[in-house]
Amino acid sequence: MKPLVIIGSGLAGYTLAREWRKRESAQPLTIITRDHGGFYSKPMLSNAYAQDKSPEQLVLKTAEKMAEELNASILSHTEVSRIDRSAQTITAGDRAIEYADLVIATGATPIHIPVEGDAADEILSVNNLDDYQQFREQLTGTRHVVLMGAGLIGCEFANDLTTGGYQVTVLDPAPWPLGRLLPE
Repeated sequence: MKPLVIIGSGLAGYTLAREWRKRESAQPLTIITRDHGGFYSKPMLSNAYAQDKSPEQLVLKTAEKMAEELNASILSHTEVSRIDRSAQTITAGDRAIEYADLVIATGATPIHIPVEGDAADEILSVNNLDDYQQFREQLTGTRHVVLMGAGLIGCEFANDLTTGGYQVTVLDPAPWPLGRLLPE
């Protein structure tokens, strides 16, 4: 029997896998992820710094634990390079994987604003645990942080960093913070 293949191990991918498993216990399940495959709450990335939480502390369940709970095969640190819908196969890493059904649950991709200047290569997006680790490392030795984006996540990061003792400047094209959510 060909598996259900889910690309992505975020909240959407794991929630789908849990709900699907409630209805289908026998069909194989494969989850493919570019990261480690551990389950964590992505919203915690924007408020964990002041609590001094490491990326490892944010992981609620390892990929191994999730594989056991879901009776699934989880391919961690694996990138999908090709999907062949007519053959119902995907190329992941160095192998082809057949599927009965395929779900792409990779989440949002950060917008990278084109910026020039001597610090353009230091701009980070914090969209996963690896990004969060790099973010924590780059904060070492600095006391001022500039955040691009005054939406909900940007404001959460600003609050977290201010609580953590940083001076924070928030830039946004909107005339006030949370401009898409709140009136002036």
